[in-house]
Amino acid sequence: MTSNVWLDSIRHVDALIPDINGVLRGKRLAIDELARLEEHGLQLPGTIFTTDITGATVSFEDLGWLVGDPDLLCRVEPGTLCPAPCDDAVAQVMMSMYTLDGEPFFADPRHVLASVLRRFEEAGLTAVMAMELEFYLTEYDGARLAPRPPKSPSSGEREWGVQVYGMTEIWDFRDILGDIERFCRIQGVPAAAASSEYAPGQFEINLNHTGDVLLACEHTLMLKHIVRHAAAAHGMCATFMPKPFADLAGNGCHVHVSVLDGDGANIFAAADPAGSERLAHAIGGLIDTMPDCTALLAPGSNSYRRLVKGAFAPVHRSWDVNNRTVALRVPAGDPDSRRVEHRVAGADVNPYLLAACVLAGIHHGLEHRIAPPPRVDGNAYLRDLPGLPETWKDANDLFAASAFVAEYLGADFRTVFHRVKEHERGLFEREVTPLEYRWYLRRV
Repeated sequence: MTSNVWLDSIRHVDALIPDINGVLRGKRLAIDELARLEEHGLQLPGTIFTTDITGATVSFEDLGWLVGDPDLLCRVEPGTLCPAPCDDAVAQVMMSMYTLDGEPFFADPRHVLASVLRRFEEAGLTAVMAMELEFYLTEYDGARLAPRPPKSPSSGEREWGVQVYGMTEIWDFRDILGDIERFCRIQGVPAAAASSEYAPGQFEINLNHTGDVLLACEHTLMLKHIVRHAAAAHGMCATFMPKPFADLAGNGCHVHVSVLDGDGANIFAAADPAGSERLAHAIGGLIDTMPDCTALLAPGSNSYRRLVKGAFAPVHRSWDVNNRTVALRVPAGDPDSRRVEHRVAGADVNPYLLAACVLAGIHHGLEHRIAPPPRVDGNAYLRDLPGLPETWKDANDLFAASAFVAEYLGADFRTVFHRVKEHERGLFEREVTPLEYRWYLRRV
């Protein structure tokens, strides 16, 4: 059993596993069960990976009722035991799912990513990754149809203006940001910086890079968990919804990636600000596969409200150096730190699936030496360039037909993800909205 002094005050442990939406599921166990959990694991049904965003399971003949909704085995991921945020009596631990025969379960996003990482290992390469996560602090009580920007804890005035990188906002919300930092430190989440973003109540937290991509994704999930708990403790609601306000900036999850060879050298490094030839091939692969992966990067209806022109989110399959209007940005900086920033995903993304599709695209580009299109000169929003899928249905259709997705992420996973997302889309499109009542109820 794990030995930690802080466990003496713990009464419960949350055994957590993220579903395909990145929603944490699992069980709360008495602390006396921790040793058994670490040794024998925990049985949960495989259908947790067929849950839609509402929490309901989508019917699958080979996973659900027709085969008895069987349990599979969840095993603890080593090194993930830590205190839970906001509750000194609760610990948490992350798990992955396996078949009863001990094989990785195909629908677990962690295993999907691990299968892509094995391709890098076989090629003698190591991916280095860091994620940046944007979110809004809001007031939301459930009675209103929409959230509102929060009141400043310092002045008592409601946030209203755009103060990008504003330090007053950092100071005004210092207590909640301080709690986020403290919880990150306790849980070992490497939060490097916080900044005020391009809307009232919007912030971004940057995580340090790591050569353990699975850990980078785990840190991102834990950060979301931390932010939600810290916001609630201060009477606020934190949301990672991609576009909670129609006329304000959306929430993105940007990922920075470089690749090391067997000697630890960055294969993207070059004196040229655009990076090496291998970085060009990686960008070529990412642009080539981006339409097939958009369903993973923009997994819900609200995701496509963020991907609009002039809203600090990309709408084209484009790249450039030091340019925030493109999908793939090569940041300025030291030649040895050359990397690509992938800017398509919203903050609603499952980080394991984000990492899986980004690394699969890079590997595809490196393997096939795919040349990228020309760099964008200036504002990509004003250019006539190949676009991303514009609707949820278009993205789902491309994903379902993608041989690339089947090869890298698995045909069975492709089927599960597509069926769950099409089920969600059907539920969404059948909903009668307040806008429809306002427009049509008394006029047609």
